Amino acid sequence: MKKVVILTVVAGFGLVVLLNSGIFESLVLFLLAGIVPGTNYAIPSSIMLLCIISIVWLILFRFMAIEAYIVYINKRSAKKTALHKKRMPKRRFEQV
Repeated sequence: MKKVVILTVVAGFGLVVLLNSGIFESLVLFLLAGIVPGTNYAIPSSIMLLCIISIVWLILFRFMAIEAYIVYINKRSAKKTALHKKRMPKRRFEQV
């Protein structure tokens, strides 16, 4: 319970700092309009769209790769367990 309270307070404090410092507005302007923070230069919309699509694709690919690896490990361990059970000798007093 203490961890949840501490994490909530830290996240709230971080959000307040981002909102008051102007970093949040700069980030939103960069992502929506392509305006580079601190300058008057704007990145073309096609390049911004390409960057956002590639970032989303990389994030999704990362999570899908992790899930595929976990499924592979689970299948491999299940196969090993089944083979191990086959090789085990029958118990002497299994049916009493």
